[in-house]
Order: sequence, then C-alpha cells, then structure tokens
Amino acid sequence: MNSSNQEVNAGVHANIGMDFQKNCAIYLFLESYNDLKDQRYFIIIEHLEDIIFGFLNNEAELSRIQTYQAKKSSSKWATNALLKIIHKITETGQSILDDPHPKAGDFFQDNHFATNNSIEFKCRVNSQSFTCTVNESSVTQRYVDLDQNIKDKLLRGNREVTFTQQSIANLDTIVFKFIDLGRTPKAQREQLEGMFRTVFGNRIEDHKAAYETLYYALAEIERKFNQGGVAKLADNRKRIESTTIEPIIGILTKKKLAFNFWREKGQGIREELNVSLYDSPAFDLHYQNSFDKFKDINESEHKKIFAFVAENKDLLREHTTDRACIIGFLRKFNDEKSSTLSDLQLKAAIAAAFVEVKNTEYEDDTLYQ
Repeated sequence: MNSSNQEVNAGVHANIGMDFQKNCAIYLFLESYNDLKDQRYFIIIEHLEDIIFGFLNNEAELSRIQTYQAKKSSSKWATNALLKIIHKITETGQSILDDPHPKAGDFFQDNHFATNNSIEFKCRVNSQSFTCTVNESSVTQRYVDLDQNIKDKLLRGNREVTFTQQSIANLDTIVFKFIDLGRTPKAQREQLEGMFRTVFGNRIEDHKAAYETLYYALAEIERKFNQGGVAKLADNRKRIESTTIEPIIGILTKKKLAFNFWREKGQGIREELNVSLYDSPAFDLHYQNSFDKFKDINESEHKKIFAFVAENKDLLREHTTDRACIIGFLRKFNDEKSSTLSDLQLKAAIAAAFVEVKNTEYEDDTLYQ
C-alpha cells in the first residue's frame, strides 16, 4: 500500500545529519560496482525506504528490488530493539508489491536492515540457548535462515509490535547486513574515498572528487519532495538512473586519461601547434576546460568541434603520432569549418577532442581490430 501521509516527507525535512544513508548508498554502490556497471538500474534515497536499488529488464520492468533501512549505532542491536525495524521492513516489502511500477514475471525483492554495528539474536528454549550474530566476520543473515526458535521469539512481538498475516508473508524477504562504515561522517568519507581507490585504482585521478560528485548527486534527489505525499518507485524526481551515474564515472576516468596524456605529451604538442611559452598556461587551461564544455549544451562551439573530430575519426588511421594527427584534425577543420573561438582556444579544443575520441575508440576496441 502506498503511503499518503506527512511521514512520507519526514526524511526530507530531517535530511540534516542524514550522511549515513547517503554514505551507505555509496558503500553499497562501490561494493557491487562490477556487477552494477553492466545493468540498467536506479537508486532512490529517502523514498519508500532509506535506500533503494531497482533493476530493470529490457522492457523497463522491475526485475529486482533491494531496499535498505540504514541505521548507524554505537552499540550492538539486540532482539527486542529490532522488532520495530523488522515490522517496518515488512511494510516496505508490501509497499513495493503494491506499487504500480511494472514488474517482470520473475520479480523478487530483498529488503535489508543495514547497520555499522553488530546485530545479535538470542533466545533460550528449554534451557538451551540459540544465538545468531551479524558482524564483520559474518556480514549477512537472511531471516528465512534464522533458527526457528529465534523466529518464533520474533513473531511473538511485544506490546508495541504485532505481526499480521500480511507482514508475516513478507518476512522471508528480509536480510540483515553489517556495513563496515565508521561512526562519524569524516571517518565514513575517508573510508569511501579509499573504496573509490580500490575499485577504480589509477583510472580516476582524484578519488576525493569522485566521492563528492556521487555524494552531491544523491543529495540532490534526497532534497526533492515526494509529489502529493505519495511515495512511488516511478517518481523520476527521486531516482538517479544508471544512465546518469555511468557518464559521471566516465567523465572522471576520462579526465584521468586526459591528464596523463597531457603530462606526457603536452609540451611536444604545444610545439607542434606553435603555442608560445607566453600562451602555454592559457592554452593548458583551455585544454582542461574543453572536456567539460564538450558536454555543456550551452557551449555550442565546443560541441561542434568535438562532433567534427568524432565524425572524422578515420584520420586516426592516417597518422602514426599523436602530434601529427592533432595537426591533421586542425588543418581539416580550418579547411572545412569556421569557429568563433580564438586561435588558441580552437587548437586546445581540437587537442582535447582528439584525446577524448581516441580514448573512446580504445575503449570500444573496434578501430584497431
């Protein structure tokens, strides 16, 4: 059942101090990036649940949902403290089922409780103790695999929590997960910058900038209000799609390639393009800025130059050095096109477009087969 009350936007109103949810989302994204990168997915923050990863098939139907109720804690979680959380997660599971978003025939969902401290289930039956602990040495535990005596204790609830037949039906979707994140935003940020370094290595130049880019992308959708007080999976204002995330990652990795290229060959290319020592700092700045301007809809001249280089990429086959090829692109452009950019800006934009097109060709691995 879809929520339609003031609680739907409670998380938005209280988003100050919600770093743990966003950092948890980044942790989960990085933990699964090698699996995610080849799929069509979206991420939702503070909408139906703290964090949602949705996966779509070729017909744009939901094939899988992973929800996460994410809570940090300075002490371990005991059985009684988990009852409200478990009950809330079963309601989330039902809301997902009731949501009108089209679902595949084999759709399934996993609904997690994720925390940075230990979860301990304990009960005692006929003088025998039953225990299950989720922590750094055993990071996940599905409800369905808990000992039946522990499940029986949970199902009995307490004065505040009672499980209906509908909530009981959703219990088997619950997964308890330990997240190895620090307790403070500073510690979490430093850990996640390290995870960016582990996942992407030298393909990204600035891992701190990578973390901040993804963090603010998530914060942007978190700030959006649920329309009409109704939380829906299809609300695009609350979703960030893989088609948005992957270009962000692509820009970060291509900037690294462009930086390396210029460090190794920039001086020789400036010589070839007859750029004076006086103009070199401005030329280098135009070169670096061109990569962002290629993707800016307001920078029509830079987009025109990039399109020209991309359309004439066969020139890569006609030259044996980067310097000669960049000169080839510049001469062809001046023969066939015109630009309102200065001569210095044009040379820098041609060099940047050459680097980006060449790197893309290497990634596609088609030109050199």
